[in-house]
Amino acid sequence: MWKNSRVLWAMPTLVLLSSGCSMMSAVGIGKNIARKDSHLTVYIDGTPAKQNKLKKGAMGYAEFKVEGTCSTSPSFKFEFADDKNFGRITSTNIQIHQAFENNYSNQAEFTIYPAGGNSDNLLEAGKTYNLGSMPAGMECMNFERQKVSGVTLKAGMDYMLVFTVAGDRSESMQILFSTK
Repeated sequence: MWKNSRVLWAMPTLVLLSSGCSMMSAVGIGKNIARKDSHLTVYIDGTPAKQNKLKKGAMGYAEFKVEGTCSTSPSFKFEFADDKNFGRITSTNIQIHQAFENNYSNQAEFTIYPAGGNSDNLLEAGKTYNLGSMPAGMECMNFERQKVSGVTLKAGMDYMLVFTVAGDRSESMQILFSTK
């Protein structure tokens, strides 16, 4: 009986060793897919930003993208998976970067932030904001660092929106989207 139980315990080890990289790769892919990359969900024009699960499994990370096209003055909404993950939140801001030479410009086309840096003016989870017209308490700055009344993007362009929640624990999400 003792010999048989050792054989039974040895079998899984032999299977893992004989399968080599393919079995270990499958475990790695599973871990990549199971890992949570964000505690936020972001919606642009009502469409949630999602990751490509196949790319995430194979590469360990996949960017967040919005399927289809968005308007040139899109709406924005975010939700927390669990807002307790962030603790005391002091800032929420958005930067929108335009495509530039097979990547995205280092300089934001638009930056949206709480007026006067006041933490009473944060974007609220679950609320939809029209970025074409700034809500009370928020300010918008364009590429030339001038205050503007809202976001107006170019049609037919690719953009990257960076949304940041700053608090005891902070998080930023990069979301790729295209305009109509």
